[in-house]
Amino acid sequence: MKVAVILTCFNRKDLTEACLSALFICSNEKSYSLKVYLVDDGSTDGTAQAVQASYPEVKIIQGNGQLYWNGGMQLAWEIALKEPADFYLWLNDDIYLKKNALDVLLSTFESTKTSANNPVIVGNLNDENTGKLTYGGYSIEKGLFHFRGVKLAISDTPTACDAFNGNIVLIPHSVVNNIGTLDAKLTHAMGDFDYGLRCKKAGIPMFTTAEYIATCSNNSLSNTWSDSKLPFSQRWAKLKLPTGLPPLEYFHYVCKHTNLFTGLVMLSKLLLRVGFPHIWNK
Repeated sequence: MKVAVILTCFNRKDLTEACLSALFICSNEKSYSLKVYLVDDGSTDGTAQAVQASYPEVKIIQGNGQLYWNGGMQLAWEIALKEPADFYLWLNDDIYLKKNALDVLLSTFESTKTSANNPVIVGNLNDENTGKLTYGGYSIEKGLFHFRGVKLAISDTPTACDAFNGNIVLIPHSVVNNIGTLDAKLTHAMGDFDYGLRCKKAGIPMFTTAEYIATCSNNSLSNTWSDSKLPFSQRWAKLKLPTGLPPLEYFHYVCKHTNLFTGLVMLSKLLLRVGFPHIWNK
């Protein structure tokens, strides 16, 4: 059984190496083979050279420095598809896998698949220090005036979800044949949620793991567009960055999964949040 691992990185050499080290420990002497595709999107800290020296089996793909998460993952996926695999594993380089992570993903797939559908399996992650859930699956609430994700608590059985964080996700080849890869109109954020919603629309089931399979802390909101301590000019500039929440991309994403009216409502809410964070928080 072949598993193609796709990930992208930028100037996080130590994290990237630690992630790959844990990955190869997971796959040691198992009944499946891994092929790792890593996009190095213009790192200047020697990430590509360090990975090549430690893990010569990893296929390193050079980016142009403007790919970010969605673009980097898309490029890695396109290269991986040239050598078809049974599964494609999304992996963020800032998570640390537990030794049984891949076993749990694959056993969850086996326990939830049906004769009609191969499911997508989403890994639940927790914070190493607090033990609390950080990333995983979501239910999606839709209405004329709202469109939001609600994080699903971990359960003792696999939990069905509508969308997911893309930190670690196992995607069968049949799903790619059905709905394709990532949306090229998205640069960094929303690509993972978009893919989950596309799976939902196509009738592809998604389940989260019944245990934590990796650790990863929540991203800090400090010094981002959501940081109410920053002046408006800085919040607005950070919002428009690829690593923020570019309004036009956000509008495209919401309209794609709702309608034009809800898209305009949600865009207005986004502008209210960045313009008047204190009112928004109240």
